[in-house]
Amino acid sequence: MQINAFGLTDTGRVRDENQDAYFIDAAHNVFAVADGLGGLPGGADASRRIVELLHQSMGRINSEEERFDLAELIIGINKIISKESQVAHPITGSGSTLTLCQILEDQLFIGHVGDSATYLSRDGKFEKLTIDHTMAQELVDKHGESALEFMPKEYPHTLTRCIGQEGELRVDQTHIKLQSGDRIMLCTDGLNKVVPESEIADIVGAQLEPEQICTQLKDKANANQGPDNITVITLFLS
Repeated sequence: MQINAFGLTDTGRVRDENQDAYFIDAAHNVFAVADGLGGLPGGADASRRIVELLHQSMGRINSEEERFDLAELIIGINKIISKESQVAHPITGSGSTLTLCQILEDQLFIGHVGDSATYLSRDGKFEKLTIDHTMAQELVDKHGESALEFMPKEYPHTLTRCIGQEGELRVDQTHIKLQSGDRIMLCTDGLNKVVPESEIADIVGAQLEPEQICTQLKDKANANQGPDNITVITLFLS
């Protein structure tokens, strides 16, 4: 399966620092986005360190077709980030989300921690493939969509799982069979919590190149005040 990929990251209109990072390894068809926790020190360092560790890990893979355990890789990265962040920031540590994808033949594998996201655009339908690890999601899971009416405003941004804060980290894993014509999008929450999903779906499904789609999504988030860093990767499959 042929993959046409593009990614970008932008500081947005409010933040002074970009604490997001992304990773594209076309040789191994591995893609990731990471969002450093702004509520803790060293968020930018954590997300960039994740990308460094991914580069190192891909360098140890011998074959382009080698399947590796995404959860095992993420847990290993978590141990390193946790140890290093406790040295740099002994009281609080630091942290980051991580959404990691690998494509092998016609299979998409996802490993996920935090509230970044992966979406599938197929035949006019737009589907979120990951679940947010936030207080908001836990409340909705427990009480249903009606919980949105009384939810504290900080809950959608309060993580229940992340890289760098937990000794025993649970990693969500899923995989789907891909089809020619599928489009995959990875993003941080500076996009999907700022731009309505229907508008994201329209742009991802438009007759545009991956670079144009990423740019339009970034511009749309910034047009909605750009309150957070924005990172997006778009993959076209053929």
